[in-house]
Amino acid sequence: MIAETQKFLSDHLGTENFELSPIKKGGSDRSFFRVCLPDQKSFIFMHYGIDVAENAYWADINTFLAGINISVPQIIAQDVKSHIILLADLGDIDLWSQRNLPWKERRDYYYQVLRQIRNLHAFDQTLLPSGLKLSEEYGTKLYRWEHNYFLENFVLAVCGLKIAPARQKELTEELDQLISRLQKITPSLIHRDLQSQNILLKDGRAVLIDFQGMRQGCLFYDLGSLIFDPYVIFTSEERDDLLTFYYNLMKPNYGRNEFTANFLSAAIQRLMQALGAYGFLGLTKKKTDFLRHIDNGLANLLAAVSAAGDLPRLTDLAFACRKKIANHQTSS
Repeated sequence: MIAETQKFLSDHLGTENFELSPIKKGGSDRSFFRVCLPDQKSFIFMHYGIDVAENAYWADINTFLAGINISVPQIIAQDVKSHIILLADLGDIDLWSQRNLPWKERRDYYYQVLRQIRNLHAFDQTLLPSGLKLSEEYGTKLYRWEHNYFLENFVLAVCGLKIAPARQKELTEELDQLISRLQKITPSLIHRDLQSQNILLKDGRAVLIDFQGMRQGCLFYDLGSLIFDPYVIFTSEERDDLLTFYYNLMKPNYGRNEFTANFLSAAIQRLMQALGAYGFLGLTKKKTDFLRHIDNGLANLLAAVSAAGDLPRLTDLAFACRKKIANHQTSS
C-alpha cells in the first residue's frame, strides 16, 4: 500500500517531494492524511476500506451533490481499484469549532447548511443518476436496528441498566409507534450524519463532508442531527430560529405544529442512534473522546422527549439513564 500511495501521489502532484501527516478525527474507519508540498500547498489523501460498503459510495455521491449545488470537497484524482482519493484541502475549521461564538456570528453558517440540504431533501428521486449506489433506506428494519443499538450500547453498556421483559415489551410497542409516525412522512434523500463536525468552513462557505451514508429517509432526521447536535449546546431560541428558517424554505402543505412534531420524532430517533454510537465507539472501539458527548446527547434526548410528550416509557428510561450516570460520576 505504501508503494501504491507514493506512486499515486507523485503521479498526480508531479513531484516525489511531499510529506504526509495523519489526520486523526472522527469515528470512521477511513484513513486521512494531509499532503504537504515544499511550496506550502496542501491536499488531503483518503484511503478507505470496503468492509463498510458505503465507503465506496463516497466519490459518486460527492459528484452527485456537487451537481445539485451542494458544496463538497473537490476531487483531484482517485484510484477506485486501490480505494484512494486525492482531495482539495479545506483546512481544519469546522462548524463545531465555532460553537462558543455568539449566535449572530455563526447563525449564517447554519442557514447556509439548511439551504444546501434543502436541495437534497427536495430532489426528485426519479432523476437519480443511473448506477449511483446508496445505503439501505430507512424503514422498519433500520429504525429498529437503531433502537437496539441504543439499548445495547448505551442503556446497557454505558448506564448499566437492564430492562425487565414486561417493560421491554411496553418500550418496544412505544418505539414501534415512533417508527409508524416516521414512516408516514414523505421520504427524501438525506445526508444521514448532518452534524457540526461534518461541516467544514472555507472562505466563508459551509462545505459538507462524510456524506457516504446518504440514503432515502426522513428529512427531519437530518434536521434533528443538526439542530439537536450533541456536540453543540443550543438555546431553545436558537433551535427555534433554525426550525423557522427551514420551515420557510420548505413551505410544507401542513402547519408549523405538525412540522415541529415531525422534527421532534425524528430528532428522538437520531439522538438514540447517536448515544448508541458514543457507547459503541467509546467503549467497544476505545475511542474514549466520544464518551465526553454523552451528557449533552442525553440532555438533548430528554429535552426532545419532554417536548414531544407522547413517549412516556422512553422518557422514564432516559431519566433513569441520567440518574445512573450522575450516580456513577458522583461515586467516581
